[in-house]
Amino acid sequence: MGSKNGFTSIFCDWFTAGQRHEKGGLPAVVDGVTARFDRDGNCTFEKGIPSRLAGSFDSSVGILCDSHYVGLSGNVGRFGRPDNLFNLGWSATRQKADRILSLANLPSLADGTPRPVDWDSRQENRRDWPGRGATVARLDLTCNFSAGSDAQARAVIRWLSGQSLKRAKRGYSGDESVWWSNTRIMLKAYRKGAEMKAHGVDDDVVQWATDQGIVRVELELKRRELQERDLRDIGNITQEKLESIFMEHMEPFLRVDSSDDPDILASIPLRSRAYASAWLAGQDVRLLCSTATLYRHAKVLRDYGLDILETRNLERFPVKVRVLDLVPVSVPDWYLERAA
Repeated sequence: MGSKNGFTSIFCDWFTAGQRHEKGGLPAVVDGVTARFDRDGNCTFEKGIPSRLAGSFDSSVGILCDSHYVGLSGNVGRFGRPDNLFNLGWSATRQKADRILSLANLPSLADGTPRPVDWDSRQENRRDWPGRGATVARLDLTCNFSAGSDAQARAVIRWLSGQSLKRAKRGYSGDESVWWSNTRIMLKAYRKGAEMKAHGVDDDVVQWATDQGIVRVELELKRRELQERDLRDIGNITQEKLESIFMEHMEPFLRVDSSDDPDILASIPLRSRAYASAWLAGQDVRLLCSTATLYRHAKVLRDYGLDILETRNLERFPVKVRVLDLVPVSVPDWYLERAA
C-alpha cells in the first residue's frame, strides 16, 4: 500500500519506545518519580514519570529521560494535528518521533547493532548488549474500512460482536464498538464517525466518516507479540512487515454477513418495514397478517425488489449480495490538503 506525504492506508496510531545511552549526561525530562522503600528505608525501586509535551489541537506525547534512558510514548502522528482520521506510516512516524525528541534536546531513536550470537543477558547481568539501539514496547496499527453507510457500519459492528478469536477475551458496546484482547494483542473495531463526535469533534471530517460508514480497526501489538515476531528492536521494523501482520489478523473479518441489509430497511416506508424485516429474516409473512394486509404491503415492497408473497431462500437473495466486502480506505486528497 502506497504512501502519500507520509500517510498510508495502514498506519501507526500509537508508539512506545526507548533507548539506553551508556555515556549518559542527557538532560533530565521527568514529571516526578515513583519509588518504593523497604522497612529499613532503602529504595528498592525507582522509576521516572514521563513529562507531557503538549502540541496544538489538544495533542500531546509522553517523554522521559533520566540522563541515561530516553523514552517516548503516544500518538506521534496525531501530535500537532486536529484529528487522526488518517495517520502516518512507519517511516514517517519514526521521523516525526525524532523531531519531537529534538524539541526536548534529546537524541533520536537509533537502530543500533544486531544482537551478538553468543549474548547471554543472564550471564552478563544486563538486558541490553553494547550498542543496542532503541526498543519498542508497544505499536498500534490502524486502518479505516468503508462499509458504505452508517447503517451498514452498525451492522458490521453487530456482526463482529458475535465473532470469537482464539485465546482472546471479547467485549462489545452495542453497535458502537467491539474488541478482543489477550497478552499479545488487542484488536478493536468501532464506528469512527461516532467516536469522533463523542470526543467533541463536529466538522466535515466527521460527516465524511459517518457517510462513508467508516469502521476503524486497530491492532495493538504488545511487548510479547513484538518479541515473538523479532520486532522489539526498532531497526527490524518495516512498513511491509507491519502491513502483513495487520492483514493477517484482519483476514477473518474482511467479509461480513449483511443478510439483514439495513440500507434496504432504512429506505422502506415505516408501515411496511416490519414485514420486510420479517421476510428478510426468513419468516413466512403470510402467517403474520391477514390476506388483505399481506397484498397491500406486498405491493409496496415490490418496488424495493422484495416479494414477500414468495418464501425467501436465505442462500440466494437477489436484492443485494449477502456478503459485504469491507474496503480499506485510501487517504483522500482533500484530507492531505487539510493536514498540510
